[in-house]
Amino acid sequence: MSVKFEMDGQLAIATFAAPPMNLLTVESIEAFGNAAQAALDANARAFLTLADGDHFCGGADVFSNFVGKDSNFGRRMLAKAFAITQKVERLPIPTVVAVRGLCLGGGCELMQLHDIAFVGEGAGIGQIEAQIATSTLLGGASRLVSKIGAARAKEMVFSADIYDAKTLLAWGLINKVYPDADVEVEARAYAHKLAAGPTIADLLAMEVTPQTFDTEDMRNATKRFAEVGRSKFRDGLEFKGR
Repeated sequence: MSVKFEMDGQLAIATFAAPPMNLLTVESIEAFGNAAQAALDANARAFLTLADGDHFCGGADVFSNFVGKDSNFGRRMLAKAFAITQKVERLPIPTVVAVRGLCLGGGCELMQLHDIAFVGEGAGIGQIEAQIATSTLLGGASRLVSKIGAARAKEMVFSADIYDAKTLLAWGLINKVYPDADVEVEARAYAHKLAAGPTIADLLAMEVTPQTFDTEDMRNATKRFAEVGRSKFRDGLEFKGR
């Protein structure tokens, strides 16, 4: 089985189970999507992704995914993969990932699907697709832009280099760095904490808060802030509840 699924209380756990490199195949991506659906079916309140062995994911399995394949195969494969990764990214519960060892190519893209990324201090992370003359295949480039900005996203994609955890922590791509031996324990504990927390409130906040941008109150307040500055913008400011 390429991805194992289990429930630990209200926490759903998907574990990539094809060590040593946990290479991505059509089967493993489908199995990951099945794990996400299983989490929904079980009414899980948080979702944690782990990987067996020393490496989270060495990227795509070049032999099964690319060698001898044409654009028609690529189009079908990516259409299916995009649907699955979007499903994981849009899960209505908090998602956490624990990364050790290498996390390359599609593995880096999978890491980015999650809300929170805990990473071992010895990890090596990179978008290395340029090494085989292709682009990021699962939306990694655009996610990188949203997370770390265009300049650093371009650097990662164009160079196809492998970056250490501390660098990517400083860039804002990941959330925490722990000793390799501790990262899964820390991620599991944090995911359990989220599963026991106000997950509905978190979701509603994401749905409702953006609507304040369309209110007269927020528009007036932000306009006044821009015009007179922080120290004076509240003087005479009225909120009208609309």
